[in-house]
Amino acid sequence: MKKITAIAIVAVLAGGAVWLLSANKSRIKEMAQEIDDAGSDVRVSTMKVQTSRFSRDFTSNGMTQAMSELNFVSDVQGRVVRIMVDKGSVVSKGTPLLEIDKELLKADYDANKAAYEALKKDEQRFARANEAGGVTSQQLDNIRTQLTAAQSRLTVSEKRLNDATVKSPMAGKINMRYVEPGSLIAPNAPLFDIVDDSHLKVTCNVSESKMRMLQKGQEVVLTGGMPEKSFTGHISFIGIKTDRGLNYPVEIVLDKSDDLQIGMYLKAHFSEDGQHSGILVPRKAVVGSAKAANVYVVRDGIAHQQEVSLGDMVGDQVEILAGIAAGDEIITAGIMNVADGTKVTVTE
Repeated sequence: MKKITAIAIVAVLAGGAVWLLSANKSRIKEMAQEIDDAGSDVRVSTMKVQTSRFSRDFTSNGMTQAMSELNFVSDVQGRVVRIMVDKGSVVSKGTPLLEIDKELLKADYDANKAAYEALKKDEQRFARANEAGGVTSQQLDNIRTQLTAAQSRLTVSEKRLNDATVKSPMAGKINMRYVEPGSLIAPNAPLFDIVDDSHLKVTCNVSESKMRMLQKGQEVVLTGGMPEKSFTGHISFIGIKTDRGLNYPVEIVLDKSDDLQIGMYLKAHFSEDGQHSGILVPRKAVVGSAKAANVYVVRDGIAHQQEVSLGDMVGDQVEILAGIAAGDEIITAGIMNVADGTKVTVTE
């Protein structure tokens, strides 16, 4: 009897536990649903899209460089006997820079010149004798062949003699000198660094979206290097191939200024005439990548993901070319908690 009573008590307790667990589970489910219902509306900030007027001005940094620089190397060999310039010397194209020992070169030139003159006289005698029948045409052709070879040797020796005086291939200023009197130089030995600093240039990198704003000859204002000082220049070259950062090189020739020095960092300010009309939205309102950009448009308290086409960056805003229109309401804050179809509550 006692055994039956104990079993009955255990059964009652077990049934009570099952009922209690079931009731708790239902209550937990109800509470979770209440929490979901209470938190279903995400609080966001929005703005009304409107058309505005703006300019696409932008800046890009660069460093001043000489118009041209040359690491001038030797194309002759010999011992340097005289140097005509030093660091800081201003030279023109063709200015003598140094001279190598040319005694043997002069002797070779004189010998070749004498041989050439002798063969030239022989050719003249043979030509007259051929007309009189004294020599054959073949003999005349042979002497003319020898004359041509002699002329070639004379030309080579004359060039070597002239090259013994090394001349500047460009106008500029001697920045470095690598030789001393008595030095033995060979072909490709460094001689001088020549810098043309008559004008300076700056090379900037410009993104593809900005390229349509630029044209050769366009005036550019540059700042930096000296406080409260600006410089001007003109675009002289626009690249046709991007670098690894997908930017195009743009070269600006600077107008002459005594305040400019090689190696100064300058900021180029590119501007476009007139203003444009379009839609600008904060950059933080756009999600995704430049090629797959989206915004969230709010309609009747629901956030709808909308694909958009991006234009230029204007400060902390971005131009929208397509996807939304004036009057649309888009989310600008709280966007991280929003997905397509999310219920939202707009706050100020």
